[in-house]
Amino acid sequence: MANHFDLHAALTLATQPGPFVTMTLPVTGLAATDRTQFKSLLKRGKERLLEVAPDRAWPAYAEAFAPFDHGPLTNGSASGLLIMAGPTDSYHYWLHTPVAATITVTYQPNVLPILQAQDKTSDYDLLLLGQKSFELAQVRSGRPELVNLPVDAPATMAHALGTEQKGRGRWQRSAGEHTHYSGTGSLDTAKSADQRNYFMLVDAYVSQHFSNSDQVPLILVASTSDQGNFRKISQNAYLDSAVRVVQNPNLLAANQTLAALTLSVTEQRHQQATQIRSDAYNQARQGEQVLQDLGALATAAVQGQVLKLWLRDDASQPGHLTADGAIMTTTALSRQNNLYNDLALLVSRRGGQVEVLPAEAMPTRSPVAAQLRLRAAVLH
Repeated sequence: MANHFDLHAALTLATQPGPFVTMTLPVTGLAATDRTQFKSLLKRGKERLLEVAPDRAWPAYAEAFAPFDHGPLTNGSASGLLIMAGPTDSYHYWLHTPVAATITVTYQPNVLPILQAQDKTSDYDLLLLGQKSFELAQVRSGRPELVNLPVDAPATMAHALGTEQKGRGRWQRSAGEHTHYSGTGSLDTAKSADQRNYFMLVDAYVSQHFSNSDQVPLILVASTSDQGNFRKISQNAYLDSAVRVVQNPNLLAANQTLAALTLSVTEQRHQQATQIRSDAYNQARQGEQVLQDLGALATAAVQGQVLKLWLRDDASQPGHLTADGAIMTTTALSRQNNLYNDLALLVSRRGGQVEVLPAEAMPTRSPVAAQLRLRAAVLH
């Protein structure tokens, strides 16, 4: 998944001289197919650069593509390759979200694929919790992987709390070769205490070793009663309160059920994010904080007034945004430049948030919308 540092690299690249040739290449894993697609895109890039920027020589850009011209076009589980090339500097990144085959020549690097890859709804952990054991899966870019828990993990209640022997109202537990506990209290009370203690150990372990470091939502997969009991004691700040899977997890065949679980949870998280986005948009619109007119939006972006920018992933608008907020369409390069990319770069550079979304996730039918910062909305 693309991250802050990838966007930072693109923003840094954008300060260098242009124009820029940006390629997105789907990675199918079929070497011949990917190689043919790469060469076809490269040929189109050369031709397009000559058409719109005849004063720029291709050899200045060729160095950025050379490592991939004959080298491998795969990298682990990557679904795509992004190459941004300027005449003096370049940048590439392996994407873990699907991309279309594209080649563009623009005033600034095409950052829209990176922004689209920043979809965080597909990154989370799954806690498959039973009363006496648990499993943990990490989902990144929608791809699940079961964690191989180390020997010191409280993977089972018996391992975490020790074993118990019962007889005539008495109970005795062994938690190691030389450690024994005994008592005459209610066995039911002891069981409830064991359950609570075990859930507390699981909660502390997952928080300390996974959630606090990865900082992604934790989705609980458990029965109705276990959902309630675990949530009562949990101190995990990343435990998702809205998205949950209420079912008894099949811990003996967790790998076999993981794909279906992931599909269900990812869909729930997409729906949740879409609803939150829609609510935020409607609230901003009621407060007269929303802009959709391109001219006003361009001015607001230049002035640093845009808090959030929403772009539809297939949207394109010819034009180049100048430093003073004007929209240029008089040159061959500006007419094939995507104005939305210029807006996205500028808003990101000024500290605003940019989301590139499929049509069904957009908070409006318009291909572009912006939420103004509160002070800017009052002055607007």
